[in-house]
Amino acid sequence: MKKYFLLLFLAIALISCSKGGKVTLTGNLKNANPLERIELIETSGIATLPVANFGTDAKGNFSETFEIPKNGVYLITYAGSSGFIYLKGGDKVDIKTDAVMFPTNMQITGDAKGNTEFLTESQKYINDYLSKINQSVAAKNESDFLKELEKYKKEITAQLDKIAETKKPDSDVKKVSKEELDVTLLRISSQYEAVHGQMTNNPNFKPSQKFLDFQKSLENEDFVESMPTYRNYLLSKYGSDIQKFFQTTQKGAAPNSNVEVFAKFLDTRKDITDKTKDYLLATVATQFDLQPNNPKIPEIMKVLDSKVKSESIKAELKKVEEAIYGLPVGTDYSKTELVKLDGKKSSLSELKGKPTLVVFYASWNPYLNQNTVPVLKEMINFYKTKINFAFVNLDDTQDQFKKTANAVFKGVNGVSFYGEKGMKSDIAKQFAIYGFKMPSFVILDKDAKVAGKTYLNIGDPLLVDALNKASGLTPPSVVPNPQMMPQMGAPAPAAPTK
Repeated sequence: MKKYFLLLFLAIALISCSKGGKVTLTGNLKNANPLERIELIETSGIATLPVANFGTDAKGNFSETFEIPKNGVYLITYAGSSGFIYLKGGDKVDIKTDAVMFPTNMQITGDAKGNTEFLTESQKYINDYLSKINQSVAAKNESDFLKELEKYKKEITAQLDKIAETKKPDSDVKKVSKEELDVTLLRISSQYEAVHGQMTNNPNFKPSQKFLDFQKSLENEDFVESMPTYRNYLLSKYGSDIQKFFQTTQKGAAPNSNVEVFAKFLDTRKDITDKTKDYLLATVATQFDLQPNNPKIPEIMKVLDSKVKSESIKAELKKVEEAIYGLPVGTDYSKTELVKLDGKKSSLSELKGKPTLVVFYASWNPYLNQNTVPVLKEMINFYKTKINFAFVNLDDTQDQFKKTANAVFKGVNGVSFYGEKGMKSDIAKQFAIYGFKMPSFVILDKDAKVAGKTYLNIGDPLLVDALNKASGLTPPSVVPNPQMMPQMGAPAPAAPTK
């Protein structure tokens, strides 16, 4: 059976250029489900988090204006399916598609049309081209292999120029697309290094200076800032050195985290610039250590804070920490304005005096349903004498808030609030609430300040422990099923076009 070489490189060029700005997205989603949401996710930075989350009306129409941090490729998701679109500040874009077929039949008009179509067609060509490369290329001698790479670059570049003639992308999009091709060739060369010795029964194989010079000719430190694929190439390049370092320094002891080991390794490398070190350390953190169930996140963040020099990267890492772990203990957003069911203005500060469990939710969130609500009600009945309960709704409109709150929490011991503008509300931004992490559960102390991490599962034993500590009560030994809702995945999504 025929096997192909390096299919792992057939990924969309997640490029990013200059600073972004406001973007307006309008359109129609035929056969849309009112419980599903459209999300736009920034993919080239360190914190790959949603920048917009919105629904459609009863006819599938939508219109949303939002801020993008950078010009570049954004993941657009709906109902578990993903596509991509190129956006730049000031763009006005219209999308028409069928929800059932999303994203394969997206019809894009407006400012994003030429750039997105160029990237789509270019990536399809590159994927088709590279998929035809047999793995036997890795057995070629160095000289012939390098000639192969030169041929790939020449032929693919020529086709990209032809596509650009018809799609007329912006010059920077065309330029960065070719730079991403250079990164792909670097990753192919890195794979050659890894497997050539094994394929040729030459375990002592080491690349020649000519080979290393070829790689150096394609490398560019500026790529580390805008291209995740380049960061991954560098991590692969340093992989064997990292392994040797770990075996030498750890002597069998288990490391506290990947970040800790990698930071120590980087301290020994004077040939790597501070800029590259910052981006690589942040990449290791977000890909491996900053995960929802990792109890060592606070310790990892301390390492990152001491080692990362870039303030902008630190800010991105802070966003990731808040998204998956929550806010620092003592954070006080109790005075942020909210709306109650009767339409009166209020805030979480009205619940001072006792600890409070804040539940963030929305009608379109699938996990606050007939399974979780009864468990929540039992929890409320047990702790209600010692703990307040606040239900903060993040629907798009106040009318929807009233419908949802009355349907879900009518007669329940607690206070219903609404964050005006839903996911764009101040309260959602302050508590780092995203669509993928609802419902969220946050415990506030008696002064309405954050008392601990954010929980994403009503059945999490750690949430029960925290409620016990806050209330001084001990519930029955049977606790809610921890599998009540799926665990949140990592904030960084995979490219959709492999």
